[in-house]
Order: sequence, then C-alpha cells, then structure tokens
Amino acid sequence: MKLTFLTVLAFFCITLAQAQYASFEASTGGFSFIPAFTSEDPHIIVNAGTTDTKRLSFHLLSTIRLENLNPRGVIFMSRYKFIDKKLKASFGIHLPAIQIDQNFNVDTFFAQEVLASYPLSNKWSMGLFYLHGEGRNNDFKTNFLALSTTLVEGNFSFLTQAYGLDLESTYGVSETITYKVTKKIDFRGFANKTISNGKFNWTLGARYNL
Repeated sequence: MKLTFLTVLAFFCITLAQAQYASFEASTGGFSFIPAFTSEDPHIIVNAGTTDTKRLSFHLLSTIRLENLNPRGVIFMSRYKFIDKKLKASFGIHLPAIQIDQNFNVDTFFAQEVLASYPLSNKWSMGLFYLHGEGRNNDFKTNFLALSTTLVEGNFSFLTQAYGLDLESTYGVSETITYKVTKKIDFRGFANKTISNGKFNWTLGARYNL
C-alpha cells in the first residue's frame, strides 16, 4: 500500500508542475463533490489543471490533512466539452479517484460525470451535475444528481445546490458563498443540510489562486 501511496504522490507532483492553473485553500473542513460527505476536519485543498478553453481538459483535485500534512484524497479528472455554445456541457472521467486513510491504506474508485450550465442573465446561471461512482477495491457504488443556481453580485458569488443520491436515500441542500478580495485571493463559506438524516455541516476557507 505504501508503494501505491508513493506512486500517487509522484503523479500528484508531476501533474501540479504541468498545470496551467492552480489554487490552494486552507479550510476548516475538506471537500467532496457530494456535500453530505464533506469532512469536518481541517484540510488544505489543492486544485490544478489545464484551462477549459479547449474541448479536452485535465484536472487534479486533492485534499491534504492539516493535522499531519498527509494526503486524504486525490482525484485525476479528464473532461470533454461536447456542447460549447450558450449551453455548455461536458462529460468527465475520474480515473482514478483515490482515498487514503491515516494508515496509508488506499481505496480507489472509478467515476463518470456529466456537467451542464446555462446562463439566465448576466448575474444568474443554472447548472446540473451527475456523478456515477464505483469502488475498484471496495463495494462502494452510488449515483449522485445535483441541480444548482449561481448568483454573482459584485465580489460575491452564491452557489445553491439541491441534491440527492441513491445511497441510504440521501438528499439535501447546500450553499457556497465566495467573496473575491483580489484576483488571487478569495474567502469561501460552505454550509450543507442533509435533510434525509438531519445532519448539518459547514466550512470556512481562504484560497490563493496562482
């Protein structure tokens, strides 16, 4: 398992070095595409990849535990934009998605995604996100669907999501508020209410964009 971990770490460093964009966020919690799975432990969140000006793009998302600076999750994504007009839509593959526990045991996942967005005005847009994920060395399997609206008002942006997944009939709503201080620095607040089980979780973060 440690050899797998070191391979992942090397791949992470190579991808970051080749990135056309990157950001680093210090957060009171982690990040998950599924809001109900967001960790409440402090993390550093790293995003990097190629720009989406072309139809094919590549992306890296990683969460690192602030407690000991050990990686918790790494996702390598490739996305293909098959509609690039006012309506934008893309298909993506997460290959692999990796989760690493405190003992460096590695769980791997394979996932496919569909993203779509459509502007309603200069300030408002709506979006759709579908994710299907399956474990490679575990029995995890789920389908996730989220509908969202985004409002941009000055330096603020408000992303509101209503979501559901077919794992224990989970569904809820989440809100992400971002305040842009400068072109390179912004602050983010995230709150999630998992209506199906009553759980509430939130995070605060400061992000630096290279």
